[in-house]
Amino acid sequence: MYDGVNMSRTSGFAVGLLAATAFLPTAGAETARAHTAEPSAPLVRADTIRLAGHRYVADLADGGRAELTLDPRLQQSTENLLRAFQIPFGGAVVVSIPDGRVLALVGQSAADPRLGPSELALRAWAPAASVFKVISATALVENGIMGSTRTCYHGGVSSILADNLVDLPAIDRRCDTLAFGLGKSQNAIIAKLATRHLTAGDLARVGRSFGFDEAIPFELPVEPSHLDVPSDDHLEFARAAAGFWHSTLSPMHGALLAAAIANRGQMPAPMLIDRAVDRDGRPIAPAVANPRHVVDAAAAREVGRMMELTTRIGTAKGTFRDKRGRRLLPFEVAGKTGTLSAETDHGYVGYSWFVGYAPAERPTIAFAVVLGNNPNWRIKATYVGRHIVSEYLAAKPPAPRLLASK
Repeated sequence: MYDGVNMSRTSGFAVGLLAATAFLPTAGAETARAHTAEPSAPLVRADTIRLAGHRYVADLADGGRAELTLDPRLQQSTENLLRAFQIPFGGAVVVSIPDGRVLALVGQSAADPRLGPSELALRAWAPAASVFKVISATALVENGIMGSTRTCYHGGVSSILADNLVDLPAIDRRCDTLAFGLGKSQNAIIAKLATRHLTAGDLARVGRSFGFDEAIPFELPVEPSHLDVPSDDHLEFARAAAGFWHSTLSPMHGALLAAAIANRGQMPAPMLIDRAVDRDGRPIAPAVANPRHVVDAAAAREVGRMMELTTRIGTAKGTFRDKRGRRLLPFEVAGKTGTLSAETDHGYVGYSWFVGYAPAERPTIAFAVVLGNNPNWRIKATYVGRHIVSEYLAAKPPAPRLLASK
């Protein structure tokens, strides 16, 4: 099943007439810091993050020292996986729900070993691709279009053309729901519903609510994800809604996007510092930001139910189900895949996304993975996502067994 795959020839990663820009990270590049943390928060020096015993620690910009929230098993196993498969560019973030503790912050590059989490986990270096369909689905739900809403369509497998947006009974041989469109990443369904029920203002408003074009408060600099919603081009608006360029996303933002759906519409504020002391050894209280209200709980639940279809019947089914359709993990995982590719001045890049949360019924973690692959890719982001959930499960103590009374 294709997931919004589109090949474009770009110059310097500027996508022709499209408004969004996709690019690869650059070692040592400055990251936007318009608002990275509360003013009194001690900023972590990324280059000093290291494992000390059973905890990750780091030096602070003001000379202090911090113990971090990173989970060593989750952090190291994800790093090792990306390294083992020689991923050209890969980033992953895992956050705890509902407190926003960052459990993994991973950046690995076989193409440029100088790149790390600052460039690959905290920068919006990849197009949001079909992950943006979560934003469009949320906007539709807020405008009264539920997951059960059906539309008839044709095409839309790997592109959006003008005729995909109009009713053509002679060739509209399939009719499916918005939920199917999200789970299967069916571009025509999302695009058709968006052009009929949303304005550019509606989509931009929901995008801003989810934090696009706003910096994320954090103890390390996070580059804002970008969103451009065309208001004067019907077809480009449809393409934006379906995730064809027009938006970028960082893995950190992707994990928080999934966390907001999982957390009943409240986006946790990410935190990396568990405990800290200043240069004189005096305790520092880490800055704690309030959750961000993104969407009403009812709308979040509706979108979350659609995201579960991704691993049940949709674009991630092959990673989370066996050939008989039986799940490979002991609980359901909700998620959204995203795929785009570009032939650029830097060579071919195949972007592969998977954002999600688990367990679907009672979420405790949210995650995002993005890979920048060569043409002969070895793994997709869904594989890394399943690995993350499996490792998280393995680290949790087994639930106590209840003894039957006699």
